[in-house]
Amino acid sequence: MEQEIYIGVDIGGTHISSAFVDLHSGIISGTLKKKRIDGNGAMEETTQAWQSFLQNSIDGNTCIRGIGFAMPGPFDYLHGISKIEGVQKFNSLFGLNIKESFRPVLNGKTSPAVFVNDATAFALGEYYAGAARGSKKCIVVTLGTGFGTTFLTNGIPQQKVGTGIPPNGYLYNIPFKKSIADDYFSTRRFVRAWQEKTGEEISGVKDIAGYALQGNRPAKDVFDEFSSDLSDFLAPWLRQFNPDTLVIGGSIAKASPLFLPDLVSKLGKENITMVDVRISSLWDHAPLIGAAMYARQKSIEKTENKPFRKTTQFLAPEKASPNMPGHYDIYPGFPVGTGKIHEIHDGLAAWIAGHRQVVIDGYMGIFWDQLVETLNTGLLKLNKKVCWFHCDAALKPEEDLCEMIKPCLGEDGSIFGKITGKNLSDWFDTGKLQKIKPNPEADINILVGCGAALAGWDAPVIYADLPKNELQFRMRAGTAFNLGFEHPKDAREMYKQAYFIDWRVLNKHKALLLPHIDIIIDGQRPDCCLWITGDDLREGLANMSRNFFRVRPWFEPGTWGGNWMKNNIDGLNREAENLAWSFELMTLENGLMFESDGYRLEASFDFLMYNSYREVLGDCAERFKYDFPVRFDFLDTFDGGNLSVQCHPRTDYIRQKFGMPFTQDETYYILDCKDSSEVYLGFREDIQPDKFHEELIHSEKYATPVDIEKYVRKFPSKKHDLFLIPNGTIHASGKNNLVLEISSAPYIFTFKMYDWLQTDMDGRPRPINIEHGIKNVNFDRKGETVEKELISRPSILERNENEIIEHLPTHELHFYDVHRHSFEKHIKMQTQGKCHVWMLVEGSSVLLETAGGMKQRFNFAETFVIPAAAKSYTLTNEGKGIAMMVKAFVK
Repeated sequence: MEQEIYIGVDIGGTHISSAFVDLHSGIISGTLKKKRIDGNGAMEETTQAWQSFLQNSIDGNTCIRGIGFAMPGPFDYLHGISKIEGVQKFNSLFGLNIKESFRPVLNGKTSPAVFVNDATAFALGEYYAGAARGSKKCIVVTLGTGFGTTFLTNGIPQQKVGTGIPPNGYLYNIPFKKSIADDYFSTRRFVRAWQEKTGEEISGVKDIAGYALQGNRPAKDVFDEFSSDLSDFLAPWLRQFNPDTLVIGGSIAKASPLFLPDLVSKLGKENITMVDVRISSLWDHAPLIGAAMYARQKSIEKTENKPFRKTTQFLAPEKASPNMPGHYDIYPGFPVGTGKIHEIHDGLAAWIAGHRQVVIDGYMGIFWDQLVETLNTGLLKLNKKVCWFHCDAALKPEEDLCEMIKPCLGEDGSIFGKITGKNLSDWFDTGKLQKIKPNPEADINILVGCGAALAGWDAPVIYADLPKNELQFRMRAGTAFNLGFEHPKDAREMYKQAYFIDWRVLNKHKALLLPHIDIIIDGQRPDCCLWITGDDLREGLANMSRNFFRVRPWFEPGTWGGNWMKNNIDGLNREAENLAWSFELMTLENGLMFESDGYRLEASFDFLMYNSYREVLGDCAERFKYDFPVRFDFLDTFDGGNLSVQCHPRTDYIRQKFGMPFTQDETYYILDCKDSSEVYLGFREDIQPDKFHEELIHSEKYATPVDIEKYVRKFPSKKHDLFLIPNGTIHASGKNNLVLEISSAPYIFTFKMYDWLQTDMDGRPRPINIEHGIKNVNFDRKGETVEKELISRPSILERNENEIIEHLPTHELHFYDVHRHSFEKHIKMQTQGKCHVWMLVEGSSVLLETAGGMKQRFNFAETFVIPAAAKSYTLTNEGKGIAMMVKAFVK
């Protein structure tokens, strides 16, 4: 049977020590090794000392199952990054990825290598083999150069805020008296107190303890005051957390006879008598044992293989081929030529190796650990000595970020916030960012993370992008978080923060970087990222802006979702419960796929707008700038349910309340439907607004159904009908429709006023927005006005030997219009400075040929865009019957 060997390593400001740990007994097996180091040394000096010590510690052992490093804080323990700065140790390592610095020694010999707070490691050691053994609930404090605390429940460190648990389980930064706890329960406190009482300087606690044992009154007073303060500080935490054991360790604990009896007495006076107060029994062995046992815990967790995305939809393949004519293609690729797109293992490490410094910036949700590990492994094979740095070390504390973004998050429980005006630099402590310095002794220095380019390194820029759908799937799985945060929240709150804050900030940053990007990485496939050069990306974007583009659609289930898309679109997951939406052209959330040798590399749609918005939009470019104005998406209620009865905000309201530049004016184009399908639109002539309002409130409060047809009109829907939904219009699609929404770009500003008592896919009630709705709904759109103003009446604009062109007039509030073209063979089009958004709504497929000579097939129900700069193009019907196409454009 293969022996399971784990190593514990304890790294302090003046030492590094290691030992093998017997997992069964929890005690050190073999010789404990220790070496003095200079924590104030240069980066190269310190890391070389660690590496050589570690090499010596594991030399000859090939079956090490894991290694745990106990490190002082502040430190990013999950990712192995030093955040220590401004103290008398490790300042030169600020921002350095310590985990990757150990890879040359550990690679192939141990997995996993994990990091744990030194106080937590101490606590785990005492739990498994020392003074806290057998405890169900305990607090372990370490009193030394700093004040460390760990809250344990059945041996598990408690880090989430709860009853009696501070953030991360840390008490060192809790306010106490005139400063923070760390200043009162560390060596600094004793040195300061002795000087205040005697006017003399002293090296540390040991000397003061010696004086106290000799009866020195000032020395005894120092310990008496210390025990009194410690009792006052710990009492409320002991009372709330209610542990059975309090363990005290650290160098100060070695003087426990001078303060422990008084501490226990004072706690007793606070009626805290059920806590067994113990002094450490393992001392320096505790963090070694604890670190090794922590590595074992993480090794077990790693084998559980938690999914990194939560969705019923498939991950896009790295390679795909176009579908047969007439079959909707879910992975459309824009050709950029052969040999342009590469797998991450193919040449990227060699490209990086040609530079002394590199910056890898990117979007939120990127799995930086995996990307760094992949690239570093490739660089080590090239015999390159690499230092990896992370700009996350310079992020402002989460509590500061919470306060900063609070004004943009709207009301608690609401799905609406307000668009931020912040910049990515606002997330960083610029002083700390400037402290991240390259190591002059390394072959290559690489700085990574969202915002890495802000550090101002003189280096080429790699950008790692991530499609918005995959980002959301990762957030739902708890593997990606909001910008600057490392903990999941409620899914709705995370999306709100992303939509109103994170995406806006990161997109502005991306726009500034685009001209300077040397390499772009598609990060959606963690095991096989694809990359393209910045020049090839920009050339591809420019070609798109003069010819055509189709975004990569993505699909989502919903409580009212149907089966039309599941049954009619190849490549979708047939096991999904339903599909409610297809995001056909939703510019904030869609990506663009580039094709080379069958590879499909995806970059976000906004890259195109940042690069070429004038060419794309033509005569409305300065009006909308980077905001592509038109949205196409599907609502599928085939064999599903009714959408909520809803309206969208008026223009002034959406600007003032939510910071949006224009509002959500929609239309419903009925692409397909069953018999007896219906659309709810406008009010009945006899609508009584107050009564309607009252019944909605009663329904939400008591979960009672509303006879909605007493208030809202209902119309039969037929294929190719167009229903007009300008802002403020009450509406809903009934079941058994496949609706093509032709709309202005905003899409989340839906004020649900009645939702048929449905719950969301997670079983929770969907958010209802009655008051928002009442403030925006137009009660004058009622009775006969609905037929006159809200149901489009097609008229023939032109009939010739090639085609029939119909005008499907939109409402006066709509800034876009709709034409329908029917033809048997082909039509020739001129953009005349307009951007055209197309969909084939009858027929099998059409072949596009642009004036630039590019050809592309588009199939039934696929959305595609002809930019204004294309100037002229031809559409050829590839089917046997009449091709019918709808075209939307800005008026």
